[in-house]
Amino acid sequence: MATDTHRQDVHDHLRRGSVLHVSGDLEGACGEYQAAIDADASAAVAWNNLGFARAQQGQLDEAVRLYERALEIEPDRSMAHANLGLAHVARGDVASGLERLRHAVTIDPRNTLALGNLGRLLLSTGQLDAAEQAFRSAVDQSPPNVDLRVALAVTLACRRRLREAEAELRRALDDSPDHPRAWAQLGIVLLVSHDLGSACEAFRRALAITPEDASTRHHLATALLARGQRVAAEQELNRILGFHPGHVAALVDLAVLALARNDAASALGLLDRVRSTETSPRAEFYRAMAFRSAGRHDDAEALLRSLAADPGSYGQRATQALGRRQPPPS
Repeated sequence: MATDTHRQDVHDHLRRGSVLHVSGDLEGACGEYQAAIDADASAAVAWNNLGFARAQQGQLDEAVRLYERALEIEPDRSMAHANLGLAHVARGDVASGLERLRHAVTIDPRNTLALGNLGRLLLSTGQLDAAEQAFRSAVDQSPPNVDLRVALAVTLACRRRLREAEAELRRALDDSPDHPRAWAQLGIVLLVSHDLGSACEAFRRALAITPEDASTRHHLATALLARGQRVAAEQELNRILGFHPGHVAALVDLAVLALARNDAASALGLLDRVRSTETSPRAEFYRAMAFRSAGRHDDAEALLRSLAADPGSYGQRATQALGRRQPPPS
């Protein structure tokens, strides 16, 4: 049995470990957590914290072992179940991860961290009803948590309940006006709702805070294109390349815009840059269109025939393109 002195030692090691952990010194934190275990092997929180630090270091098997030890000592420690669930997911076992996270929130329905992680996992696996329920429970318990409210809004948007999603995002921004992800997600909801002007404004508000966010800037370019503002869209796509020179979607979009103005040489140059990064069916389709535009019909036909074997949407488009001269860019 731990004495009062041992308990104080455990408390001191846990406190020092937490400070080191938050500061990013994972190895130092692990040393303090292990010292807490050495002082009192029944300290479940120390086993759990050591497991969390090891998981952050990528030592997932060791993390699982440590979480399981914490649960042998204290079977109803909700956070250990939640952390064990995340470790299972990181190892590719989503079913076990869901089981543990559900158990964590059954033990402690007020564990907002577990509820949030459960909601994200349910959302990623397409279980939208259950994801919404998890996020609503978390938001009800922690209304100022903007990240949870944004996650709830994303879930509502996935369910095509766009007005509700917009309302949640505006509530989040009332609480945190400088939250870039909330602005970005609001822009996406407005874009899908065809409120293009408001979408552009929301994306610009997000980019004023995080100007190097390629995803948000790409969404802004998409909204500008939908408004017919090709020059402005091209400027935004080039800004993405200034931050991220190999950004595939921006390179392909610029190539499509070059094709739209019959500049096959520029389009091929951009698509060559994509090829140096990855193989993209969309990029290869427009490479074939650029070959056609440049009069290289044999090259275009060969590439389209190769693409036609792909089961995805660009394989279908390649099959259709083989029977006609050139489809409109999109």
